[in-house]
Amino acid sequence: MKWVKIFSPATIGNIGPGFDVLGLAVKGFGDVIEARVIDDGIVISSINPDTGISKDPKKNTAGIAASEVLKILGANGGIELKINKGIPPGSGLGSSAASAAASAFATNYLHGNKLSKEELILPATKAEEAVSGDFFADNTAPALLGGATLTRSCVPLDVTKIGSIDKLKIILVTPKITVLTKDARKILPKEVPIKNFVNNMANSCLISTAFAKNDYGLFARSLNDTVIEPVRSKLIKGFDVVKKNALAAGADGMTISGSGPTVFAITDNAQKAQYIKTVMIETFYEQGVESSGIVTEVDPIGTRIIK
Repeated sequence: MKWVKIFSPATIGNIGPGFDVLGLAVKGFGDVIEARVIDDGIVISSINPDTGISKDPKKNTAGIAASEVLKILGANGGIELKINKGIPPGSGLGSSAASAAASAFATNYLHGNKLSKEELILPATKAEEAVSGDFFADNTAPALLGGATLTRSCVPLDVTKIGSIDKLKIILVTPKITVLTKDARKILPKEVPIKNFVNNMANSCLISTAFAKNDYGLFARSLNDTVIEPVRSKLIKGFDVVKKNALAAGADGMTISGSGPTVFAITDNAQKAQYIKTVMIETFYEQGVESSGIVTEVDPIGTRIIK
């Protein structure tokens, strides 16, 4: 049976104050899944590079997403998957979500292509839940749809694609620290001061407006998280100094991507973005942490077939 190759981009969960609500697809890298129809069952025949992720389809988000799609379709036959990991696990860039999104897309495509991208968010997010323990679509939704997305409700699932910002330059820097989503969620505050709640709600609303209006200026005013960042930043050695230096270098904001450890800063100037990246990497190094980074943009397309 003919193979199909599917790409799903890396994502930034939360986009700062939009905890579990806002998400953003980014260019530059992602997961690629090659898939083909087989007579029965779900088989993950390879994972490259070997990152220690299980090939058991019941423990891998790609396998779980494929299973969920087959259930929805009531399809006869199975699927074989070859996973090429372009996103490091535990990086805060939607690694497990990208695999789930690509697999859900591939399974649907090979079994009649009856479901829309929007309808694939649910099976992909169920796969995320099975691995992380929580149901949230701020990575799976943008991975599938591209651009920025807003999840209004998880049960029932209600997701809206809100748009993109053409001028936005995103500086992604990943320190060599492992932060697992499960661990990052354990330390979340049980109670939030009303002042901080209102601040995050206002900034999240403004971020949504910024992407809907393609307005970088609005986004630059709103990348401020007073609830989650102060807690999770403690898991990222050197965060406060890196943020201080990134802002001094000209960034209009910096915060954590998803649960971390990747952080991202923003600007609308490509030349300035390269300088900000250098400053962030050098600052992490001064704090005793190696890191790597790229300057990227919004991926407006999301999961798609590639040749």
